[in-house]
Amino acid sequence: MSQALHTSSTGINAGQSQINVVAHNVANINTTAYKSANMTFENLYSNNLSYGSAATKDGGGTNPKQIGFGVKVGGITRNFTQGTFVSTGRDLDTMISGTGYYVVKDARGASYFTRDGVFIIDSDGNLCTQKGMKVVGAKSVYSNAGSNSTVKVPTNIVTRVSGDTNLGNKTLAELNNASITQGQVGVRIGTAEVTLPVGDATTPAAQKKVSDIITDFNTALTNAGIDAATFRFVDNGNGTISYTGTATPTFLSSITTSNFLGETGLSDTNSTSYELNQTVSILDMINYNDVDAISLKSTGIDENGILVATYSDGSVLTQYVDNASTLQWKYTTKEGVNITGSDVTASGSSIANSCFALELATMVNEGGLVSVGNNLWEWGPDVGQIYYGVAGEMSIGSIESGGYEESNVDIAHELSTMITAQRMIQMNSRVFSTASSVMESLAYLGQ
Repeated sequence: MSQALHTSSTGINAGQSQINVVAHNVANINTTAYKSANMTFENLYSNNLSYGSAATKDGGGTNPKQIGFGVKVGGITRNFTQGTFVSTGRDLDTMISGTGYYVVKDARGASYFTRDGVFIIDSDGNLCTQKGMKVVGAKSVYSNAGSNSTVKVPTNIVTRVSGDTNLGNKTLAELNNASITQGQVGVRIGTAEVTLPVGDATTPAAQKKVSDIITDFNTALTNAGIDAATFRFVDNGNGTISYTGTATPTFLSSITTSNFLGETGLSDTNSTSYELNQTVSILDMINYNDVDAISLKSTGIDENGILVATYSDGSVLTQYVDNASTLQWKYTTKEGVNITGSDVTASGSSIANSCFALELATMVNEGGLVSVGNNLWEWGPDVGQIYYGVAGEMSIGSIESGGYEESNVDIAHELSTMITAQRMIQMNSRVFSTASSVMESLAYLGQ
């Protein structure tokens, strides 16, 4: 009789576990991109009273006699079917239509997967989840390895064309990403040594104009007896500065204390002697720090999961996949002129190391993913190979913007499952009560 108590208790426990699963599903009925869970059961080992016997020529066979020990949870599986699209009209709300997961990183650099496509742009232009995790950007259309880049939008943009004659009137604070320090630039040619102060108490370095530096240095060269044919700063009038001359100038650490050369790209180092015979570009097309820069107006995401940044003058910066399946930049001016590929140049902190294409991941067995809360999944031992790429390529789903993926919980199914689980508990409780009553009756037989 005690076996009946044990058997019915397994039914009660299994039914309670099923109600717990249903409760979690119902609680997440409005959770973005939630994937519902389903519990299945297995019977426990049976007590074999008889294994049965085979038929003989004189008599028939017998079947086994077994009494089962109850039920156990066989497994909890996830339903990874796609939820319906919920329109919000917000450009940064997206849904993956088909297979794939967004890849995001936390502050420690750990990677996670998510179907939650509700994103924001933070104060630095980073594309982030609502929890502040950065969205990973794809560096290639298809790869077996994930990218280390994150999606970042230049918050300001400025365009320069060949023949720009305003360079000389720019202050050092207006140069690409330049933060010029006080000090001096020095050069030694033969026995002549010339030093040029870059900023002082009266005029800080950031307020010095490029034309002032060029004029002052050339004047210092002339006063030192170095003629114009030997060595000169030259504003080329097209966004570049050159050194010209027949002699080989050397900049010495003993007399060079400002970072003007390093910040403008004219010298790789200021700590050792360096021969200069180069021309460098000072102004590029994309620039975070220019005071005349055009500010970011809006950001959207297209069907390929690529950001489209629109600026206040109507110009647009984005990326596209070319015929060679390579990600390329595309800049559309306010006049509608398209500039593509390597013709879109940039300074270091803007787009040079950036990517606008959201990286999506697919895996052999998504059922092996481990849920860690906050709509995130992480790798599990049974996931298998993970493949990375962009939306719409290599069987990866496309992106629908302007809304997000709804939970795939079927409330009618959950309520019917809850009722059957409730009845399971009630009926097993009745068996438990009956077995207990029988044992109580047996206990009185000896009195």
